[in-house]
Amino acid sequence: MPSPFVALSLAGQLLAMTAGMLPHTARDNARRDTLPSIEPWTQQTIQPPAQFDPARFDSATASGLRKLLDSAAELGIPTGPLVDRALEGAARRVNGAQILKVVRAHMTALLQARDVLGTGTPAEELDAGARALRAGVDANALAAVRATRAPGAALIPLVVLTDIVQRGVPQITARDAVASLSKQPGSDEMLKGLQSLVAKNAVRGPGMAVDALNRYLRGTVSGATPPSAPATTDRKPIRPPPP
Repeated sequence: MPSPFVALSLAGQLLAMTAGMLPHTARDNARRDTLPSIEPWTQQTIQPPAQFDPARFDSATASGLRKLLDSAAELGIPTGPLVDRALEGAARRVNGAQILKVVRAHMTALLQARDVLGTGTPAEELDAGARALRAGVDANALAAVRATRAPGAALIPLVVLTDIVQRGVPQITARDAVASLSKQPGSDEMLKGLQSLVAKNAVRGPGMAVDALNRYLRGTVSGATPPSAPATTDRKPIRPPPP
């Protein structure tokens, strides 16, 4: 969230590893409930909750947003992520109807995420769960990743899960990888390493991303140093050493 529209808060190391907008994919284009070119959501810094400013919107949009925020408060879900989404839409000059559509969809996702993650889930983690659901991660995968951590400690696994799914890693593969790493000692750094490696290889296609993920898991979970070479599908046979 270089902009206030992104509501998750992550450590500075995660920001350094994941600078840059997520690439557009066919699935991104099919997600009609999102604002255009938004959610560079692995670029996170810690910020206070955004305040709703009706002056940023036309009167009809401001009125609709106020009703949605009041409804969210009555339902006991955090309004900060919803305000962030609306403000990002305003900053990008998205029309009011689309802003309302996105905020309404995100409120629904927050409610669904709370059902999966629990009523005591912190706002940032709940927002991460909502973003995961809206990225196509199903509730079972969300629950499986959440189960690897103590309550309130699943933010980074959820962020990494969503990021690598958006980069083309199949959901089941991503879920199993994140859940496996999340149980390891020092798993936050391992997860960030996985996210970084997948991001580097995903620009060459989903197959490269999956190849890199599998090699990383083999090295990391076994205790070996994770491989740093990019994945490739045109590996040449290794020539044996001379006699």
